[in-house]
Order: sequence, then structure tokens, then C-alpha cells
Amino acid sequence: PDVQGRAAVWPPLQPNGKKGYTLGGYSNKMVVTEQFAIQIPKTYPLAMAGPVMCAGITLYTPLKLNGIKSGSMVGIVGLGGLGQMGVRIAKAMGASVTVISRSPKKETFARDCGADTFIVSESDAQMKTGAGKLDLLINTIPSYHDYMAYQPLLTSKGIQVILGLHAGLIASKAVDKIVGGRSRVKMSAIGGIRNTQEVMDLCDKDKIYPEISIKSVTELNDVFTTLDKANESGVRHVLDIANTLIEGVKCDAPPPELGPIQSNITRFGVVKELLYLLLSCKWR
Repeated sequence: PDVQGRAAVWPPLQPNGKKGYTLGGYSNKMVVTEQFAIQIPKTYPLAMAGPVMCAGITLYTPLKLNGIKSGSMVGIVGLGGLGQMGVRIAKAMGASVTVISRSPKKETFARDCGADTFIVSESDAQMKTGAGKLDLLINTIPSYHDYMAYQPLLTSKGIQVILGLHAGLIASKAVDKIVGGRSRVKMSAIGGIRNTQEVMDLCDKDKIYPEISIKSVTELNDVFTTLDKANESGVRHVLDIANTLIEGVKCDAPPPELGPIQSNITRFGVVKELLYLLLSCKWR
């Protein structure tokens, strides 16, 4: 960190040996080419715009690409920072929304977000009742799990879209390419400028506001610790750059307490998952 305790500038030195420079990150001003900028409506709370351009576009992209409209049946697996935005955006697009979670603890929050139906995935009875009803299932669980356990909730032509960063995400993309786009297990990442502007405008028009907690830059390490343990509240943490990234502010907080990395995104893990989907015909 620099003398103020802030994040180190990268790269530390230019090729000619001069002092390093920042490429953005925590800058309070940036200059970009116009076509890469997103216009935030004056009526939309600025502190909430960041989560819309992150979680919002991540959920809007698969909803739009799969033609979600009035009367569509959409399922959202997981109700964290991504899931809560998915519920609100899908409702704004006219869909009936089902939230699927491991326990009943989040049902009240799901209903507050606009969910029409709530399914506890660990309840065989509830999973059986909900089977065969969804046109689209967006799986927001970040770590590897048995995502195929949710496939029975779909109609015969329904699609499950994986957002979590694990081997299933990469394998599903590869399988979909191999079978000519016919896989019913797909992946999605984020979205382009046009769609980001669309979801920004949609959130403004329909007053879709993510749950946020505004933090000082000095609290960043605490935020990392909280998110590493699990974002059970679904809250998006927003850094107040304008008022807290200022000269004289020093971060004395200890490093974040992070657990071991749990990921199966290895060459072996991805190939294993690809073969599982392809050879067992789970993609159909």
C-alpha cells in the first residue's frame, strides 16, 4: 500500500523506469470513449447503480436472451446478491418467479423481492410439486454443486443457465457448442453495453432497487471477510469513493480473513464435467 494505506498502484513501474500509474480501479475520475459509457438516469440513486451494472446485467442477459416476457415461468436458484436482482428484474419483465433455496429461512426475503413461489430444495415433496413448470432456471450458486438436481423443475423445453464460477459453467458452454446450441444446460457471464443500458433504464423505470450497504474504503477488508463466509443477506456492498477515498484517510485494518480457495476449475475438473454432461446425455 501507499503512505495512505490504500491499494498499491499497478504496474509499480513503467517500462522506462518511471513511477507507476493506475489504470482505474479506485479512481474517482476516469475518461472513456463515449460508446463504452453507461448513462445513469438522474432519478436513479447513484449508490445503487453499481450493483445494477454488475448483478443486474448478469441476470438481465439470460432473461433477455431466453425471451422472457409476460406469462413466462422463471426460477432463481439462490437468493444472494445476484438472486435478489434476478427476482426483481424477471418480475419487471412480466414473468412469474419461483425462488429455490436450501432452507425456508429466506422465504420472507424472497417474497419481499417479489417472488410468487418459494421452494425448499431439500424438501423432496416441494421439489416434486414444482417439477415440470419452469421455462427458465437461472442458477446463481457460486460454488460447485449438483446443479442437475434442479433440472426436473423445467418443462420439456426449459433451459437451466449456470452463473456460478465452477467447472459446470465452462463444461456447459463447451457441451452447448459441441451439440450445436441444443443443450438445455447453458452458461452466461455478464453482458454488453447495450444490454447494460437497457437494464439500467429498466431499473429506473420500475424502481428496482438492490439491497445495499454503503461502506468506507477503510472497511474493504471487512467486506472481503464477510463475502468469503457467504452473502446470506443478499446485500451488495458499495464503496463510498467520493467521501472516503481522500487524502489523510488511512486503513489500519488487518488483512481479510479468507478461507481456502474451493474451486474445481482445473483442466481435469472441466474435462470430467464435460464428459459427465455429454456422455450421460444430461444436456438434453
